[in-house]
Amino acid sequence: MPKKYTITYREADAPITEPVTKFGGQPVWLGEPQWPLSRDYDIPMQFVCQIALPPDLFGDITPRMAYLFMTDWDGEGPFPETFDPDGGENAVILQPGDRWGGPSLPLREGPTLYRRTWREGKRQHTPVECTVELKPGEDPEAGAWDDVFGDPHHHDELKRRAYWDALTEDKVGGSPVPTPFGKADLKSWRHGWHFLLQLNTKDDGDPFFLNLAPDGIGYAFISPDGRIGKFMWSR
Repeated sequence: MPKKYTITYREADAPITEPVTKFGGQPVWLGEPQWPLSRDYDIPMQFVCQIALPPDLFGDITPRMAYLFMTDWDGEGPFPETFDPDGGENAVILQPGDRWGGPSLPLREGPTLYRRTWREGKRQHTPVECTVELKPGEDPEAGAWDDVFGDPHHHDELKRRAYWDALTEDKVGGSPVPTPFGKADLKSWRHGWHFLLQLNTKDDGDPFFLNLAPDGIGYAFISPDGRIGKFMWSR
């Protein structure tokens, strides 16, 4: 059964400057900075997180850290296609390793995660940085949840609840849990690719906001040779 680490977030008291798993703040680069740029807007993407790559999950691949970026959207102009792994609006940078294939700048600081709040009738964005607690566990094999949304007469409520618990879990490693309408999107990534990360949409009551649409689930993968990272999300 695939090993995983379930994520619990804790807001950091001070900037995290060590090469450890964290969300928000500024990336701690292992090599030269490669801050990716949005294909549509030609601006730096938002830094989401950096994920340490322990050998017990990812084997002996060269990279030791993965950095996830995604284009933020302020409500003006077309919504960037951040759901598309090849749309140029998200990036998984691996270090040490080859340079990312898209446009980038050698920035050490840039846009980061924030919390959304309301004040005097206006939405406020407060930058946030989170450390994490990683709880070890195991997942069923990939594909275990594919049949949950078949004929409703053939599935009991306990299995459906277990599915939703698995779907809404943020984790490193394990198996990707598909959304009800996103099963086909994940099938091509199950064969040989390392499953890196599963993330859920964040609302105003959570540590940070992540714009994956109101009901989006994000998935990150690393190629078998450890040279390419990909991210996508589905509803």
